[in-house]
Formats: sequence, structure tokens, C-alpha cells
Amino acid sequence: MSNLKLPPKSDFSDWYQEILFRTSIVDKRIPDSRGFYGYPPYGAQILQLLEDLFIQELNKTGHFPIRTPTVIPETLLEIEKEHAEGFAPEVWQITHGRNNEELNIKKVLRPTGETIIYSLFAYWIRSHADLPLKTYEVRSVFRAEPDKAVFPLMRTHEFYWIEAHDVQENLEEADAQVKEDIGIFENVIKNKVGLPFKRLKRPEWDKFAGAIYTCAYDVPLPDGKVLQIGTTHNLGQNFSKAFDIKFESEEGQLEYSYQTCFGPGISRILGGIVSIHGDDLGLILPPAIAPIQIVIIPIPKKGWDEKIEHYAKKTLNLLKKEFRIHIDTRDITPGRKYYEWEEKGVPLRIEIGSRETEGNKLMVVKRFNREKIKIDFDSSITKLKEIIEKYPEELLKNVNVKMIIDAADNYDDMIDLVEKNTHLIEIPFCDEDECVEFLKDELNIKVRGVPLFEHGEKTVEECEKSAIKRAKGKTCIICNENAAKRMVYIARQY
Repeated sequence: MSNLKLPPKSDFSDWYQEILFRTSIVDKRIPDSRGFYGYPPYGAQILQLLEDLFIQELNKTGHFPIRTPTVIPETLLEIEKEHAEGFAPEVWQITHGRNNEELNIKKVLRPTGETIIYSLFAYWIRSHADLPLKTYEVRSVFRAEPDKAVFPLMRTHEFYWIEAHDVQENLEEADAQVKEDIGIFENVIKNKVGLPFKRLKRPEWDKFAGAIYTCAYDVPLPDGKVLQIGTTHNLGQNFSKAFDIKFESEEGQLEYSYQTCFGPGISRILGGIVSIHGDDLGLILPPAIAPIQIVIIPIPKKGWDEKIEHYAKKTLNLLKKEFRIHIDTRDITPGRKYYEWEEKGVPLRIEIGSRETEGNKLMVVKRFNREKIKIDFDSSITKLKEIIEKYPEELLKNVNVKMIIDAADNYDDMIDLVEKNTHLIEIPFCDEDECVEFLKDELNIKVRGVPLFEHGEKTVEECEKSAIKRAKGKTCIICNENAAKRMVYIARQY
């Protein structure tokens, strides 16, 4: 671990890249491999623990794991035309195979799994008794991003995610699955890792290629931008018709299925956790994804060393059955140990000195606010579980990067809010191409969509109608000419 001081978090890009390297989350030192990174044990464990949170939720809701190939024939990718066109600029092609011979059928590195999975669903589904089919796959995928846009975890050529692909009998069941996906996402992101996020229905021009609508989840970053960390899509029957996924209904009729897909972006979620929770001292990890949840640091004192060491090991032996725990017995000062473990984001520190040893106590220190809590050894498991259970809620309440949301009813106010690093700004908008392009090309701003389930709505369609109703009688503030069609959120994004 480096002895050099971290850049301040106010220098976000430098701080972010330095902390990823110093805490062994990402290693960029593979030659000639920009955008393709290594993940040392500490980072890989965090990614795995984060994946496990989603896997637990998916398993609870009746999903089952599958495995499918990383390499897809180009012909398969092209079956659903809109989907193929949407991903064409991002595809990594494989043109040669054994002995460097040109392939008769070109292959691509999988940018997403719909085409290869749905080619199999056509065989796996025969009857209404096979539905709903609920599956997921944990894997990496590949997107050819512009090199200048590459940024560790947030935008890379290879990234980690979970793809959940579900098949239903009708549109109502598909809509219900989208809501279930949103619930899964909220339970992990809000309740387990304490991130603020906004649920949004993306505009028509920015929906997933081949979907009838897309719901997405944006988190705030320190520089005023937002980061999309996951999506869920209602695909309707677009892919079932393209891939001939049919089932025999109870009435004996062959019908095309409905489908949804859900993609928590594991890499991006970790990028959001690092960016939002971290501070000038380093990482702040939620306990659920911390490889080490508790570190024990003995504080030596002349004449007490043997007793302190024995008590520290006794504490370790008691707690290791319940927590991911480590004892630091290195021959360096306690202060340096504090510094290093704070930088790595370990949620709780237990300090054990002569007073704790003599009084059968433990001094617990929270990483995110350095609050000290003295607890009894005999009740330590129960008390530590209580502290860890409340940790995500406290993180969310005291988050270092709050989601700043505001509204503007004229162009000048909108620009003022952008310059103040407001994350999401609600404006009346006309949906015309000229205004979409002006925002993107002149201001580097994108329309993020309409809010989901914030005004008592029960369906995504009701959310859309609510945004339209709230824009009634207003003029688009970008062109200042056309009637606004709906209220939308805009933002700068990664």
C-alpha cells in the first residue's frame, strides 16, 4: 500500500483512479489492453459479494441460473433487425479462427445475451406449463466503447453484469415482472449497499434496441453527472416473433410469448459505490460487500502486550463464525493500521487496548463517520449484528454524494442548475429531434426520461401519462416554441 497521500476527492477523476489501484480493486497494467482490466483478489471478492446479493434476490423470486456462450455467430445477432442495428457500433468481431483462416460465418464477442439465449428458449418452451420461465446468467460482456470514453468500472470494453431473461404468457405478466425487477434492484441498491438512485423510464429514442419500453436506474456522481447502473426492459413479443418462441395455450392455440430482461450492471454499481460513499481517506464499503467486515487492531502497552494479544485472539475466535473478520498483528503503529484499513473501506474497526482487555469490552469504530461505540464482549455478536444491519440505512442517510434534483421552467434557469452540478433537472420537453440533438451536441446533456412510481402510479403506462399530464399547457424550454409533450429529467452522464 502506498504511503503517498490520496488526491482529495474534489479532484474526482484522479482520486477515483488512484483509490481503485491502491486498494487493489482494479489493475490497469496489462500491456496494450486499455479498457480490459485485471481484478485482484480484493476487488474480485467485492464483485462476487455484490453478485451474490442479486443472486439471492433472483433465487427468492423463482429464477434459475443458466450458462450460454460468450461467442455469438453474427447471423444470430442480425435476426432481430432493430436489436442488431442498435448494437452494431459496439460489436467486437471475430473474423479468423484456427490457423488464422478466415471464418465462413463471422462471430462476435457477446455484447448482450438476448439473441443467443432466445435461440435456445425456442426449444425450451413448448406449453403454457413451461411458463413463466425465469432465468439469469452471471457473466462478462463486451462493448467496443470509444477509447477516449473508457473509465474503470463505469465504461469499459469488458464489464461484469447479471442478465435475467424471463418469458411470460401475456403483457400483464410482463409488466408485473418489470415491477418485480425494480423491487429486486431497490432491495439491493438501497437496502443493502445504501446508494441513492432514481428510477426512470427512458424516452423512446433511448430505449433498449428491440424493447417496447426501458426502465433504468441512475445514481449521482461527485462531478454532477449521473451513472446508469442497471436497466429492465419489457420486450413485448418483438423477440419471440423474431426467434419463433411459441407456447401452446390452455385452449390449445399456439401463441407467441412475451419477454422481459433485467440487467444489474455489477461493474458500474461498484463504480457508483466507490464514487458515492468514498471520501478523502479512501473507500467506504457497505458491510454486505466488504471482503473484511471487521478488522481487529490490538493496541500494545508495556506490561500488557501478552494479555492484549490473548484477548484480541479470543475476540477473533468468537466473531469469526459470524463475520468476515481479520486481525492485524503487523509490527507497525496502530495509527498506520487505522490509516490503511480506512483506505480499504473496512466498515468496522475493533480497537483492543489495556482498558478493553481489563474491562472485558470492545471499542468499535465505524468507518463512515468514525463514531466510537464501546460494547461488552459477551454480547458483542448481537451488538455487532445490529450495527451492521443498520449500516446501509446510515450510509444512505449520511451519503457523501447526495442526489441533487431540481426543476426549471425556462432555459436560463436550466443552464444555471447545470452549472451548479445538479444531477437531474426536470423540464417541460417537446420530444422533437432538434431539441434532443441540441441538448446532446451543444450542452452534452441527455434526456433521462420520466420518473417511475413517484405519484401513486401502479403501472409504467400510468407513469408516462402522469408526466404528460404535468406538462399540459407548458412550452418546451429548449426551443421555446413547441408545446411540451411531457415533463422529463435531463442530466449529464457517463
